[in-house]
Amino acid sequence: MSSDDWYRNTDWNESIEEHFYSKLKRARTQRDQYLVIQALTLADKHPEVSIRLVGEYFESRKSQFDDVRALLAKANAFVALKDIESCISTFKEMLDREKEFPNHQTGVYLDYPYLVATQKIEHEYANALDVLNEHVDRLTFPLDHFKWHASKALINNDGSEAQKALDAAKVHIPAHRDRPFRLNVTACSG
Repeated sequence: MSSDDWYRNTDWNESIEEHFYSKLKRARTQRDQYLVIQALTLADKHPEVSIRLVGEYFESRKSQFDDVRALLAKANAFVALKDIESCISTFKEMLDREKEFPNHQTGVYLDYPYLVATQKIEHEYANALDVLNEHVDRLTFPLDHFKWHASKALINNDGSEAQKALDAAKVHIPAHRDRPFRLNVTACSG
């Protein structure tokens, strides 16, 4: 890791933490951003640390610019901890922040309903459908369409939506059908 990447540690221990905080203490203008980037980077492998960094961000932030990304780190950490209820609560908080700051958008409008649908959290179905319907105009990429239709299909037990999800998951490259190379759809799923 280069010396410029001190806030992108993929692992965490006492010495890394000490180094991180010594650098963070000297950061003047981008302290908030460094905390959030580090929290995002650690969310999967060190979720407890990520949640702690997000808490520190909210306690000391200078502006609300990185709030949505901080909440994303927190939601990812809760997923890693298999704490679905806390993840859903954080997703809802993200949706509220996106309404408050419409220029700071994430894919939570798809991730929240998809989680609700795939985990069969029935008491969230109505709200998840409302979120999907409210944001249908934001669908851009095939993965967006897939998650949107798959969520609706699972929640509503709707075969026609399931077919639309399958159609969205297919990647058609007609000009290259005769070539041996085939695009791996799973590699494109992010």
